[in-house]
Amino acid sequence: MRRHKATVLFLQETHFKVSKFPNLSFACYSQWFHSGSHSSNSKGVSIGLHKNCPFMLTDQLCDVEGRFIMVKGRIGQHTYTFINLYAPNANQIKWLQHTLDLAVSFREGITILGGDFNVALNPLLDTSSKKSPHSQRALRSLTLKLARSHFIDVWRTFHPDTRDFTFFSQVHGSYQRLDYLFISKEHLQLCSRSDMGSIDLSDHAPIFVHVRAPQTQTANGV
Repeated sequence: MRRHKATVLFLQETHFKVSKFPNLSFACYSQWFHSGSHSSNSKGVSIGLHKNCPFMLTDQLCDVEGRFIMVKGRIGQHTYTFINLYAPNANQIKWLQHTLDLAVSFREGITILGGDFNVALNPLLDTSSKKSPHSQRALRSLTLKLARSHFIDVWRTFHPDTRDFTFFSQVHGSYQRLDYLFISKEHLQLCSRSDMGSIDLSDHAPIFVHVRAPQTQTANGV
């Protein structure tokens, strides 16, 4: 986290139970939001913010199973919503569609949504095998819902024809892009680049998006 100098962190599969959220004492990351399960430590998601990020929380929504966390707040004069997802590995399209409805109701201002979707949205580009266990109709319905919800896949926007992957399945012997970062369509112009890391510290590669703060208009409109 320090090496990449990230301002906002989305972590999935943290294995934190609700009753055992740790006191993360990272010098650079002073503000944390967690979602976990009461019954299992197999899930869990967290959002961390750099100590230099003056985020003031106004609202949050946590999943009782530790599958998502949504936080909303102010940074300077602008409202931001951060939504971190960890989809199940079964019935994930139905789960994602339901969670997107919650996200649309909750979001406000500049919205960044991401995490481990556990599904490759475009098998031709997002898998090494070019195949998917999901039907084309199901995948189309999910991508259409994302589009109608005005969420844009930032990495794909900057790499429209690139075949690169964030996860290697030893069971299937194939690579897949399962990890995504989306931004609200009207704020896509704030993104200057998006990169993919390597699969080294875990079985997933990190995704990076560089987002600049919007210019603040003064009374004179400058």
